[in-house]
Formats: sequence, structure tokens, C-alpha cells
Amino acid sequence: MLDEALGLAGQVVIVAGAGGGGIGTGVCTLLATAGVTVVAIDNDRDRLAITEQAAANADGDVELVVADVRDPAAVDGAIHDAPTPLHGLVHVAGGLDPSQWAPLATMAPAVFSDVVELNLESAFLTSRAVAARLAAESRGGSIVHIASIAGLLGMPFGAPYAAAKAGMMAMARTAALEWGPLGIRVNAVAPGTIRTAKNQDTSSVEEGAEERDAIPLGRRGRPEDIAAAVLFLLSDLAAFVTGQVLAVDGGSSVRPSYLGGDNLPVFVHDPTLETRLGLNQP
Repeated sequence: MLDEALGLAGQVVIVAGAGGGGIGTGVCTLLATAGVTVVAIDNDRDRLAITEQAAANADGDVELVVADVRDPAAVDGAIHDAPTPLHGLVHVAGGLDPSQWAPLATMAPAVFSDVVELNLESAFLTSRAVAARLAAESRGGSIVHIASIAGLLGMPFGAPYAAAKAGMMAMARTAALEWGPLGIRVNAVAPGTIRTAKNQDTSSVEEGAEERDAIPLGRRGRPEDIAAAVLFLLSDLAAFVTGQVLAVDGGSSVRPSYLGGDNLPVFVHDPTLETRLGLNQP
């Protein structure tokens, strides 16, 4: 049966940054559906309530913990108090507030530090604490970091976010090497553009021509797309996978920026070629 192949039923997974109706909520809901006991950590109880409601009908339990994952003492306390058997961690917490967007040349150092603290340092704190507990209990496990394709490509006006996500991927690879002998696998998921409750108000409900052109699969991602990748990496199906970055972006990270909507370079204007390729048919 699939549940047996996943090997997650009855296990405990900590999700850091679990609230708000976005990726964290999607991850918690899918894990609970797979029979996982989820320890859902967020610094906002109202955001956690959204996740609690979303996972209300799932097979697994969702335990809510209000804590700031930027606080080492709070992180250590939440992970120490998590029930057994602990299997791993999904670190979702992060983001870039619109007020923090700025040109790199004029960005305030405090803003850069704040973004890195939220997106990278917090992942260090949660990962270290979970790995320490798994090692103390002589258990293997799985850690999954939610990074971003911004860390693979770059992000104009969001340099600290891109830098932090690139650092997160490097940290995952390094942790995979250091903790592999302990049986702890560490991987990262790099989402592309994801439609969440946070950004829903700033975009149309339906994908427009620009989105269809930019994303080979023709749509923005959804939280459940990321949750499915996380479920795989946590599960026994990925038992020999560690130190990897899985881009879940509809193909956008492999699409060169110089391609137009017809997948030809924008500087190619050859009607004969377009006809041969079937691109200018009515």
C-alpha cells in the first residue's frame, strides 16, 4: 500500500512557518492526511488557526505551537517538547515583505540583515535543533528546506532574499554531508511563483498571457504542488535522496529569458521558419 511505502504514518514532523494559508498550511494539511502528527510552529496564533481549520478532517493530528523561529531559545524549546517518534522538519518560514524591496545599491543594511535572519538564520536554528534531537535519539530522519528559484537565478530588488535562499540550499547540501552518517537526509525544494493567500490580492485569479508565456506549464504554482514535493522528500520513497534541490516551478527556471511567447528567441523574425514550425497558423 502507498501508506506503507511512504513510511510516514504515526511519525512526527515539525513544520516551521506553518500558518497563514500558504505553503506552510498546504504542507501541514498533506502531511496530516498521510497520518503524520504535525507540530505546526508559527509566531502568529491567528495564522495557525487557518492551518488548524484546513487540516481538521485529516487523519493525523496537528499540534499548534506559537513561537518565533528567529529566537534560539524558542526554537530549542519547541523542538524539545515535540512528541515522539520525531521524523524530521520542514522549514517554510521566510519571505520578503513589499516594504523590503529596494535596489541593492541603496538598501539599508538593517533590511538586508532582517531578511537574511528570517530566511536563512532561522533555518539554521530549526535544522540544528532537529538534527541534535534525532542524533540524541539515535534516529535517522529527513529535513526539507523551502528555498526558492530566486536562489538559483537572482532577484532584482530582492537581493537579500535571493542570497538567503542560495545560502539555504548551500546549507542543505553541507548538512547532508555532515549528518548523512547519522541517517539524516537534508534536501531543499525551490518553488517558483506560487499563488498563496498572501499574494492573491495582487494578482488576477486566472493566469494571463504573460504568466502563460513565462511558465512552460502555463500557470502559477499552488501550495499543494510544493506540499507534494515535500511529502516525497520526507518519505521512504526518497530514502536514497539527500543534498538535492528540487525545483518545483512549472519549468520557469529552465526557460531562457530571451524566449518569446512562441518559444522562439525574441530577436528571431523569420516568417518562413515560423510557418515551418507551425507558429503563425490562424
